[in-house]
Amino acid sequence: MRFISKIVISLTLALMCFSCSNKSLVQSGLGASVNVFVADVNLDADVIVGEEITGYAKESYLFGFFKTSSSGPSLVGAGVGGGSVCRGAAYDAVSKSNADVIVNPQYALSTESTLFTSTEECTVTGYKGTLANIK
Repeated sequence: MRFISKIVISLTLALMCFSCSNKSLVQSGLGASVNVFVADVNLDADVIVGEEITGYAKESYLFGFFKTSSSGPSLVGAGVGGGSVCRGAAYDAVSKSNADVIVNPQYALSTESTLFTSTEECTVTGYKGTLANIK
């Protein structure tokens, strides 16, 4: 009986350590005209829409809190859900394409987790937006 209970406990722990779950979140944003209001100053800009661009970022966490790896810098103030991994994907897309904004961004977020670690991956696709005629 004692031998069987050791086997059951060992199999249960192994199953908990190697189980994983995936989820997807897709968000879209719209925009082709940019208006900024700063202390009674109205800035208006035209956006020239270019080719399709893509960005990717990946982050890993230990116990869900401690970041162990990251793809690099993130786009501050991107206004996207999905946390810093989606901001990192937006930064990757903007920096690789030399864009000013991403027009109609689509974010795909996936998470894989085990008992001790979790990994988040985000891919963003959209169109290159270049600001022109800032008034």
